[in-house]
Amino acid sequence: MSKQEVLSWTSLATSTSVLVFYILINFGWPDIIPDYSARAVKIFFNVFWIAVIIEIIVEISEGNKKVQKDERDFIIEAKGLKVGYSILVIALMIALVQVFITNLTQNYVPDLPFTLELSTIFHFLFLALFSASAAKRAVMIYNYRKDY
Repeated sequence: MSKQEVLSWTSLATSTSVLVFYILINFGWPDIIPDYSARAVKIFFNVFWIAVIIEIIVEISEGNKKVQKDERDFIIEAKGLKVGYSILVIALMIALVQVFITNLTQNYVPDLPFTLELSTIFHFLFLALFSASAAKRAVMIYNYRKDY
């Protein structure tokens, strides 16, 4: 595995762990599913720290002998950035339209079902940011693995 692929795997693990922590802390465990939240938090907490430690070890082990990216790495990173950017732009547009609709309708009809509070839109944007990061890294991992 190349350094970029290892960093993609660890970044995917970190983004996924942050997403799971954020969802569990802010929204709680669903009532339909039996409560395994303590186990899930423990698993994703361990995954998070293992990913961070691997990133640190990879960076320290490289030291001054940095490996230059080749054309393949730039193409794979561009494909990942394209997907991540698209997800983030779509989420941002949804949030802006939602803020506009909420502000417009709140003055005339305050109890419409599709108006949201500002904190809900903040949660949506935070989840969209880490989802875009995870999607970017997933696309990069797919493209690294596709060539083997």
